[in-house]
Amino acid sequence: MIADRISDPDLGLRVMLHEAEAQQTRDRRIRDLGDGWLLHDTKDAEPFWTRLIAPRWAVAERAFDRRLDEVVTLFATLDRLPHVRPAPAGSEPADLADRLRRYGFDEVSADRRMALADDAACVSLAATWDGHARSRRWPGPLAVDRIGGVAAGRGLARRRWAEQASLVLAEAFAVDPLRRSLLEGDALACVARPGCTILLLRAAEEPIAVARVAIAGDGAYLSSIGVRPAWRRRGYGARVTALAVADALAAGCRLIHLAVDVDNAAARRLYEGLGFEVVGGPVPDLLLR
Repeated sequence: MIADRISDPDLGLRVMLHEAEAQQTRDRRIRDLGDGWLLHDTKDAEPFWTRLIAPRWAVAERAFDRRLDEVVTLFATLDRLPHVRPAPAGSEPADLADRLRRYGFDEVSADRRMALADDAACVSLAATWDGHARSRRWPGPLAVDRIGGVAAGRGLARRRWAEQASLVLAEAFAVDPLRRSLLEGDALACVARPGCTILLLRAAEEPIAVARVAIAGDGAYLSSIGVRPAWRRRGYGARVTALAVADALAAGCRLIHLAVDVDNAAARRLYEGLGFEVVGGPVPDLLLR
């Protein structure tokens, strides 16, 4: 577990790199550039999937500008928009994000990285799960489905599960209903990868909450944690997160981390209550368009 090193630059770099490692596919790989890491998807042009992670560049202005020009050229040769994510701690130079903004990069989003520092709350909450807890709104028992690898199923059952997971995500994150098919495809792609599992919490056939666990090496990256609006403020977000953490611990993971939007104070409080702590400062997504 993480102990008294939440501001440690090494931990900040580790969570950033591990997220990319957990998102690798046959067509999406990490390349070490010597002063940063490039995650590049050769098939998907979505800017999110091609990004420069935690660059460490010279402080001197001329050397910095020269390296930045080289990186922008590299993205051009890949036919991708330049996309940079600084580390949450220990950026080089310290004003990296500000320099990129002055160059013309836009901050399209920003999040905070959180790592599990104390697993007691998650272990305790997950241990109370017996599959028979009842919701105040739904009279039937609650259940959790874990979908990943061979458990992802085939045919109609597989499609039905993907539809339920995408319904939860679409409502939880206010995604345009027309983009539901993209969420379904992303969920199916996740569970087809080794180490990637999606937990679906439901009351009978009614889907309530989801969480994604992507394991690579001895780490687990949690993402897509969401609860449908009609079911919020009843503890389901905490419960599905705790179950995801318990699964990661059972798999032997020593690093368990996630990202939360900088403006989502409620989610941050929830994760802090489960033993997560913020790593460094906000991590902006900087895009040159």
